[in-house]
Amino acid sequence: MNRIAILGVFAVFLIPVVLATLMHSQWLEWRPGGGRNHGELISPVIELDDFSVTDARDRQVSRAELMDRWQLIYLAPGDCGERCLENLYWLRQVRLAQDRHQPDIGLAFLSPQDQDQATVSAIAELAEDFLILDGASSRTILDQLPDGWRQGGFYIADPMANIIMEYPIDADHNGIRRDLRRLLTWTQRD
Repeated sequence: MNRIAILGVFAVFLIPVVLATLMHSQWLEWRPGGGRNHGELISPVIELDDFSVTDARDRQVSRAELMDRWQLIYLAPGDCGERCLENLYWLRQVRLAQDRHQPDIGLAFLSPQDQDQATVSAIAELAEDFLILDGASSRTILDQLPDGWRQGGFYIADPMANIIMEYPIDADHNGIRRDLRRLLTWTQRD
């Protein structure tokens, strides 16, 4: 075998080892780019404490009812006006886009302010199973969220009732859809 061929084979095996060593060394400040998720992962996750409250439609709701389903949560910092209802519409669309996984996803609306009956009815028209916690009944969950909740936004809770992702109030709904699709795919049960 000639000398050039031997050096070529040696280089093919040696170059990746040298590059890997350099990338993990103190001499080269290279770090891989951010993740593919659109929302912010909450670390550590927020484990919701046990609670039992009455929702806006006078139904008893407990932490156990949030279990075994992914939850898409929209938090409105005040009155739910036109923009809020539009966000709730898109949140429902995010769930509908999950196709066969729709039964695995719940929808929730939280607001520290009491909503009037017309607003509660408008939310219920979007999806009959929307969980609506407003006023004092929402405080049990709101008090467990980071201080950023005061601006409102979107959250995703896992089937163990842990809040794992957050999005700003002006988040791209397609980003939420993609993140949820990935979560459903990665955690798919047989």
